[in-house]
Amino acid sequence: MKYPKYCIPVKATLEDGSQYFGGIHVIQSQRVLDVLCDERPFIPFKLRDRTILVNKCKIVQVDLLEMSEIKEKQDILPEMNFEYLKVNNW
Repeated sequence: MKYPKYCIPVKATLEDGSQYFGGIHVIQSQRVLDVLCDERPFIPFKLRDRTILVNKCKIVQVDLLEMSEIKEKQDILPEMNFEYLKVNNW
């Protein structure tokens, strides 16, 4: 059975200092931390216009965006389900 995935808006900082605003996909009741700690060496990272694979060992920080930041950066973030974001503790 396939479960729906939800895009959680984050800012990822890599070891070279570059920053990406995008989304990490989770299933219902999964946290971004769960995705970062799973066994996969790469994670899909959704940008506005494409998805990239990021090597987890290159990530130094992941910040969850607040609703105010999400609204402010809506033009650069991928599409997401605002209802899911409002009612879940992601």
